[in-house]
Amino acid sequence: MTEHEADRRRYTRVAIELPVEIRQGASVWNRSLVNLSLTGLAVDEPPNFDAQYNEPFTIVLETDQGDLELHAYLQHAGRSQLGFAVEHLDAATLESVRGLMEPSIDDPAILDEEVLTL
Repeated sequence: MTEHEADRRRYTRVAIELPVEIRQGASVWNRSLVNLSLTGLAVDEPPNFDAQYNEPFTIVLETDQGDLELHAYLQHAGRSQLGFAVEHLDAATLESVRGLMEPSIDDPAILDEEVLTL
């Protein structure tokens, strides 16, 4: 990541390895989560990814506590990864995302501050 890209990021990203399912219409791609933030996520790019880039996706994170469904739009494709911006997090989903992130963060209070800017 370039210094410019790091400066643009306002939300903490944590590397988490989880299986994910990317859905769009009748298409489904099974991939791996690369990282997660309160506003987005990155997954490894499927071969021959033929989705409609301007249409919404449903991303299902397969966690030990059950599946977590996020609605997102593709923001970028490159470097063998797809980056998605999460459209909206309700309170329960937000808490689930935080729960996944907190073990990887030294100071969970950072997430408290980030939640206030959502």
